[in-house]
Amino acid sequence: MQSCILYLLKYVSICLLSVCLPAHALTVVQKMPTLSLTAEADYMVGEQSKPAVLILHGFLTTNQFHTIRSIADFLHSEGFSTLAPTLTLNISQRRSLLKCNSLHTHTMDRDSIEIEYWVQWLHAQGHDKVVLIGHSSGSLSILEYLETHSNPAVSGAISTSLFYLNGPELGIIDEEVESARMLLKNRINKPSTYHFLFCNNQYYATPQSFLSYLKMDRAYTLKALKGLKIPSYTIMGGADKRFKKVGREWLNALKSTQTNLIVIEGANHFFSNEYEFDVQDTLLQILTSPPLEEP
Repeated sequence: MQSCILYLLKYVSICLLSVCLPAHALTVVQKMPTLSLTAEADYMVGEQSKPAVLILHGFLTTNQFHTIRSIADFLHSEGFSTLAPTLTLNISQRRSLLKCNSLHTHTMDRDSIEIEYWVQWLHAQGHDKVVLIGHSSGSLSILEYLETHSNPAVSGAISTSLFYLNGPELGIIDEEVESARMLLKNRINKPSTYHFLFCNNQYYATPQSFLSYLKMDRAYTLKALKGLKIPSYTIMGGADKRFKKVGREWLNALKSTQTNLIVIEGANHFFSNEYEFDVQDTLLQILTSPPLEEP
């Protein structure tokens, strides 16, 4: 009962704050010549003395996903400039969720290039420090970006609901992977239907697209975390249902890397209900404490 009352009080206070300090998001349109694409992001200007925060959504969703919007609005209310891009997934100015049975031609490499474009854009706006926040597979996209790009403006990385994409425990079928590899080896990039994440047997993708994301298996994800040269934090929901597939030992594996692991007990994959405020408070504490708060 007490937790419900605290939840309602905090919800009301956030709503009142939003009335006093409305969050006006500017839609930024960015041409990406090397990809022959045009991308969009929501940008909210905060205090110049604080680092800008780039917030990246999870698989196939957009910057309007509730977890992303909640984080962006909250951090802006605390004075941070926020940028929430929507990955194009090879569709210029994509604004809606991409369905499992749509044709998927996007790759992890292209996602990384898009992130770099947005980091450069923030730097061009005068933001000398950029902190990257990813949710779910958005955290993996950021990890791969940091593995393949080096931009001195990036001062920290925060992963939320971080798992991995490849493994039999996740429903990946070896025969499908081998078939995709053979097609690509023979230079046949013909789309097929695969089992992948929540798409089960409905993920319609080219072999190049499908295989690019399978790179992010358990070992590669942990290796990328260990290799980070910037401060790293990982926030997990203690009641995330994905632990049923990967096991809670995943938390111990994360602890073995250099990331600072924080578990919010009771929270699900999306930090829903009262846990929305727990993840907000955790993010604020990280962003306003050394080393990320240092000028």
